[in-house]
Amino acid sequence: MKISHDLKNLTTTQTEMARILDITQPRVSQLIQNEIVIKDKTGAVLVVESLKNFYKSKLGTEDDEEINFMIEKAKHEKTKREIAELKLAKMQGKVYDSRTVELVLTEMLSNLRTQLLGLPSKLAPQVEMKKKEDIYEFMTKEIEEKLSELSEYSPELFTSEDIEESDDEDSD
Repeated sequence: MKISHDLKNLTTTQTEMARILDITQPRVSQLIQNEIVIKDKTGAVLVVESLKNFYKSKLGTEDDEEINFMIEKAKHEKTKREIAELKLAKMQGKVYDSRTVELVLTEMLSNLRTQLLGLPSKLAPQVEMKKKEDIYEFMTKEIEEKLSELSEYSPELFTSEDIEESDDEDSD
């Protein structure tokens, strides 16, 4: 087919444009209102200009309320990959669940607090009638013992046996 006039001025009807774009005629009317599909002075649709605008809007380069499926699909796949990577790191013991860490640390610090608060009643009878230096040395030794218990934690305290595999149903 040979076109003898300027392609930029090639026109068609709204119905034909709907067929070209594989959308409905009312959607073409909406795109005309959004100035994506362009009409000339006679009311005919300018094909080339409208096609450029339509595909620009599909790529997300123009303001268009229509969701770009490919971009959304890519974001969804990236999120699924990140979730899988986190699950793998959790299984390998490289990351820990924040709830588990919070529970373990809360328990450890609560125990330390209880032990430190119990020191005066435990040590008072033992330091009675001793010199100041001996009391200081004795109390320091007891406090260091309690603090050393904190450093004896193991990473296994933070692992949770129930690695969630129930989310695999979303794997499209």
